[in-house]
Amino acid sequence: MAKFWLKWCTTIGACLCMAPLAAQPTAQPALPEWPAAPVMDDRSYPDCRHAYRERNLARYRAEDAGLCIEQIDAYYNEVLVPFRTQITAHQEALGTLEQLVSNGRAAYEPARVDAYLAELSAAHEAAGPDGASFAAYGAAETRYRDDRAFLEERFCRYAECEDYQLTAITTERDIDDGMHACGDAPGDTIYFEGLFGRALNWARNIPTETGLTNAIVAIGCRLEPEERQRAAEARDRVIEQDEIGATAQWISESRPEVSGSSTVTARNSQPNGAICLDITDVVIIDGEEQRAVRTMCRAPGESRYVLQA
Repeated sequence: MAKFWLKWCTTIGACLCMAPLAAQPTAQPALPEWPAAPVMDDRSYPDCRHAYRERNLARYRAEDAGLCIEQIDAYYNEVLVPFRTQITAHQEALGTLEQLVSNGRAAYEPARVDAYLAELSAAHEAAGPDGASFAAYGAAETRYRDDRAFLEERFCRYAECEDYQLTAITTERDIDDGMHACGDAPGDTIYFEGLFGRALNWARNIPTETGLTNAIVAIGCRLEPEERQRAAEARDRVIEQDEIGATAQWISESRPEVSGSSTVTARNSQPNGAICLDITDVVIIDGEEQRAVRTMCRAPGESRYVLQA
């Protein structure tokens, strides 16, 4: 009897001891962590779209437009393309993880897995085309596409590509670039190079009805490109002489009735140490004379004269 009682108590005790263990909840596996969203390289986008406007010869403007295309292409290939690849891989990883947890949700408490999947879905959406993680990329790519199309057109404008066509849009861009209309037709819009170009680039910042602007346009519109180039070269020669009375003349090779000259008519020192030259340009077409006077100043320590008025 004693042996039976001991055996029964031992069995009961074992059951009683095991009862608390059976009452504990089954441990759940940890929900997987998802990867952090990739961050786009914070390198600055090349701000060179209008840098070519600082140049005054068509060939140099074409070169600067081409250089800017190279710079934005490098940004696209080195910053945007890698980020797009990373964000695409990130989206795929989140989608795979969402499917994995959804298929294995029986292993988790319903409320816990529902909260996890909601957060995961939000992260997936943030990495999508309309999400916050994609916003900087989208803006940069839109800017790149627009800049590249614009610069390709400007390059061909100044490089004189064989199949280039004038349109209403390109004519507006011509005017924004400092070109001036000599008539009503788009083809009458011309680009002034050399000192003509520098004068009109400067004149864009002052009212267009000023006498200087009108005089420059009036002369330039009546000259052929070769004649404008000869006039610019004559002007550069008198500036190099840098003295009152310096004169350089030119004659058109295609039109014997067209000629001109540039003369330094005054040279003054300014209180700030700058040296200024008054230059009078004369153009004669079929016996009719037109004049334009402008002031070029050289700042202290500088070697180049810059148009003032």
